[in-house]
Amino acid sequence: MTAPHPQMPTYLGMPAFPAAAAAAVADSQLRRNLTHATHTIREKRAGAVAELADWEALRAAAKAIKDHTLANLDTYLLRLEANVTRAGGHVHWAQDAAEANAIVAGLVRAAGADRVVKVKSMTTQETGLNEALAAEGIDALETDLAELIVQLGHDRPSHSWCPPSTGTAPRSGRSSGARCPTRRPA
Repeated sequence: MTAPHPQMPTYLGMPAFPAAAAAAVADSQLRRNLTHATHTIREKRAGAVAELADWEALRAAAKAIKDHTLANLDTYLLRLEANVTRAGGHVHWAQDAAEANAIVAGLVRAAGADRVVKVKSMTTQETGLNEALAAEGIDALETDLAELIVQLGHDRPSHSWCPPSTGTAPRSGRSSGARCPTRRPA
């Protein structure tokens, strides 16, 4: 096992972990929201697990598939590229977040667009795609309602499965209501 990078990145717009942790621990509403979300998710998971008699065997099989795929990722990525190319698509390779974001911005510009609609993706969250597009004058709108609420509130997702779990309905409404269009733009 390798040692963690000595200077782990802080993603765009995020405070350093100690400052963010201190603020989060002091926020009683946040603690209530996370407790509720955690209990809800655990209950739903327990219900789904109970429906399957062979849950552990399925879990072990999924782990074996994942481990195999990760150990042979280079082979599978090249196979994916070949299949996409054969179907008429194009795969773009990037060395880092900046290059990936530049490729996407270039594709948007090549299409003559200044607005994109994108799906929820922790990868694009981690690369800072929305911020990179905004710096290029490109608006990125989320298709996932929870992600859109987070985006319109100029917030960051707190969880990959339920991004606004740390917010409240009134707060989300206040943060996004003024920015939500009442009709489609022309």
